[in-house]
Amino acid sequence: LSYCIKNKHQSLNAWQSWTCKRCLSLVLHLLRLHQSIIDIQLLTIMSSFSMFRKMDELCIQMMKPDSGLPIKGQKYFRTSVPSSFTGSELIEWLMTNLEEVDQAEALHLANQLSAFGYLFSVFDANAPVKEDNCLYRLQIPYFWPSSNMQPDSIEYAIFLSKRLLRNEEKHGLVEYEAESYQKLRELLGHMWDFVQSQAEMQLKLFKEKKKSEKVVFDSQEKAYWRIHRPPPGTVCCIEESYGKLEKRIKRKCIKDYQRDIERLKQILKTKPWLKSPKSLETLVSWCDQFSNYDPMLTPPRDPGNPWIVDDPTLWQLNANNVEVPTERRVRRWGFSIHELIKDPIGRQVLETFLESEFSQENIRFWLAVQDLKYSPSSEVDAKVAAIYNEFLVAGAPCQVNVDSQTLETVTKALKDQTVPLRYCFSQAEEHIFILMSKDSYPRFARSEIYRSMLAAAQQQGSKKLGWRSFLFGGNHGPLKKSQTSRTSPQGFYKNRDEGSTARLQNVVDLTKKPTLEPGDATSGTQPKNSPTFTCDGADSLDVEVPSK
Repeated sequence: LSYCIKNKHQSLNAWQSWTCKRCLSLVLHLLRLHQSIIDIQLLTIMSSFSMFRKMDELCIQMMKPDSGLPIKGQKYFRTSVPSSFTGSELIEWLMTNLEEVDQAEALHLANQLSAFGYLFSVFDANAPVKEDNCLYRLQIPYFWPSSNMQPDSIEYAIFLSKRLLRNEEKHGLVEYEAESYQKLRELLGHMWDFVQSQAEMQLKLFKEKKKSEKVVFDSQEKAYWRIHRPPPGTVCCIEESYGKLEKRIKRKCIKDYQRDIERLKQILKTKPWLKSPKSLETLVSWCDQFSNYDPMLTPPRDPGNPWIVDDPTLWQLNANNVEVPTERRVRRWGFSIHELIKDPIGRQVLETFLESEFSQENIRFWLAVQDLKYSPSSEVDAKVAAIYNEFLVAGAPCQVNVDSQTLETVTKALKDQTVPLRYCFSQAEEHIFILMSKDSYPRFARSEIYRSMLAAAQQQGSKKLGWRSFLFGGNHGPLKKSQTSRTSPQGFYKNRDEGSTARLQNVVDLTKKPTLEPGDATSGTQPKNSPTFTCDGADSLDVEVPSK
């Protein structure tokens, strides 16, 4: 009809006589498209009406004067309540008149009737139906869900306006009803005169009834709108079906079948059913590996959980500035490079190992990029320039090994205004991290430094030594200021007997001596002030031992 009016057809005649071929074809096309949806909605409506029909028949039996419920006036604390019955009478009637219904089923059925608005409590609207002396009242057929499933907003506006015309103390609006009244007044402003006239006319007819009839009808009307316009946060059984939210069923076309064929071909190529067991095995092995390090799966025993035993020893042993890392902590370094670099001590040990291989610039570049990501915006420009000049520019003092394509991408990102500066080194960072994980980390896991660190963590006497003293102390002593620094790999391999190989051998010898002589002047160990090391711009290492 709207299509006819829009295209200036003879709308009413064309629609009634079906002489408009364009409208007829349009309607048939829409019916074909939505046939499946209409079928589903019709089935839903039919099933709901079938359920309401059964409830209607049950309520009709309850209203019969000879075999129905004993509906009569009740006394409740000096108050006369007309047309009501008790909960025990309702449950007894259901058990008597329905076949094979026990007390639990009768209670459930009574609560369902109350939820759908066929009966309601006289005093407490939210109270469930119980087998007691609480009073209930049946709803009239006009207010049954089968008679008026979805009332419109005009009827609700008339109901609220009618209550405002009565005594405010007894029939005043609550907060959510007052808000609904204001919204409806704005929404129906063009026909508010009609709403007011209908409310006045209904109120006039209402005043002509008897007092008992007024009380009963007023409670029934309020119960009806309490079901169809419930308070906020209240569950309502009578509402629009959520079938519209379901995925619409549509007929498949040729493209859909072609898409399915391509998907199945891809599945045959990749064979995900073969990859799934392998991934599950990997997941199980990963869980088995980390189960001993998870405090939820394996609670710590010695020392115990600080939250339970009220002893912070466990936190002190795993602090970032601890002298000697625990054995469990060092063993986690061998799981993956992620476990190694997330530990502050592990990062410094890895940096020391890379310094011995003349590739310390990789970890330094990666740490600088991580610091850039979390730096204040005021420092980003300066740090980006410093990182680029130190690690990426041609002839940089600590130039990292990246390919030309990665370097070109970084250069374009520096000039691109759409890319944030703090993320301009992302591709170079990923390249360096993959290089460390595939090349440097496997050698570190097999190196003497890692094995010696693990042995030191297992020794009882090594608690007197800081891990820095363990790596650089001992027989070889700290490097002196006047010692010639190693400036090239050629010099390192030429004097490797005096270089890191000899230092690693001394480290191994040190692990065989859990304790040191008190008079050993070359130990360089301090129980409280462990020696610190700093790396200069070249590959040399200066160790400074604080004086007594």
